[in-house]
Amino acid sequence: MTPQTSNQSSSDEATEVFALLQQQRDLYRELKSHSEQQDALIANGETDQLLSLLAQRQRLIDGLGQVSSTLAPYRSRIAAIADQASGDLGKQMRGMIEEVRVLLESIIAADEKGKADLEAARDKVGGQIRQAAGAVAAAGAYGNAAPAGGPKFTEQRG
Repeated sequence: MTPQTSNQSSSDEATEVFALLQQQRDLYRELKSHSEQQDALIANGETDQLLSLLAQRQRLIDGLGQVSSTLAPYRSRIAAIADQASGDLGKQMRGMIEEVRVLLESIIAADEKGKADLEAARDKVGGQIRQAAGAVAAAGAYGNAAPAGGPKFTEQRG
């Protein structure tokens, strides 16, 4: 392989990795947006919309899995590929890698908060159900205590 051919294949490799990093970054941006929407839906108790959003998030996560699989052969060499990239490409690649790292941290934090919020909502609803069940039981107890027949005292003449 001649140096020119090697440089060409390095350039092609850098271009391919750059495109994959862009896809990954864009998917993480969408996922972060969905995380923010998720927080609002949980806070407002909008269950149907939350389920729809979670399905959309799953599609994004599936897409991230595909990009990650395609990027896997390059993963251990991404820094070297970025260093060898010509022009501004390497700088852009490093910027995207950092942005993805920050986005991922933010998404994880939002998901942990969302999980805690959902657990709190579940506990609140559980408490309301227990309270309602107690009220029904109390009402039933009063209903059973009422006399079965008519009045106990009758007027007698005689």
